[in-house]
Amino acid sequence: MNKKLLYLFFLALFHFYSPEIYSQDAIELTNFFSTKVLYQQTNRDNYDEDRYLKPTTFIIPGAFLIYSGLKPFVDDIGKLDNRIMANVQKSYPNFHTNAADYLMWAPSASVYAMDALKVKTKHDFKQHLILDAGSILITGGIGYGMRLISKHIDAYSENGTKFPSGHAANAFRGAEIVHQELKDQSPVLSYSGYVVATGVGLIRIYNKNHLLTEVLAGAGLGILSTKLTYWIFHKTSLDQ
Repeated sequence: MNKKLLYLFFLALFHFYSPEIYSQDAIELTNFFSTKVLYQQTNRDNYDEDRYLKPTTFIIPGAFLIYSGLKPFVDDIGKLDNRIMANVQKSYPNFHTNAADYLMWAPSASVYAMDALKVKTKHDFKQHLILDAGSILITGGIGYGMRLISKHIDAYSENGTKFPSGHAANAFRGAEIVHQELKDQSPVLSYSGYVVATGVGLIRIYNKNHLLTEVLAGAGLGILSTKLTYWIFHKTSLDQ
């Protein structure tokens, strides 16, 4: 906005002092700046829209959340949850590990490891701190609201577990950060965080801490929260 005002100011000043040569030079100057402003605006809009708001990017996390959200209305979803839990309890009655408590932080922590090792990523260390903290706040805030609502719905509270899985949400939140930071440089490696996050989800199920829908809801929440964080970060950065 400041550039546009400055341009208009100099254009008016030039016209006031040199009316006899304004027409040719000013028209060329006007065309130049108009093209530049349009190009920057188009690039900014495309950057935001294409990179973080494409409908295709929401298909998988959206499907996780929709599937989990339909549990009170579709009996088969609840039956599948109970069937999986019953099989786990029967086949692995003594299984328990605290590994998920640590592994859920591994994806986001790996971003700082890459900073220390000078691995090329999309953002620098300070920006990673902002993005990481922002995604934690958004994921935690929305997740807390989901738990407040779900505890009053029988379909989510009858098994004594919590909806959604906080461990899964945190793990997939970090996995999406890894994906965003590496997808341009190393597309295959950018999905490595999802392998760890999936492991966290499975551990929570095998620990008998969560049902499948709770893990899927956590995964969808974590991914979408990070995408939203990146969109907000770049929207505000480019608007400055």
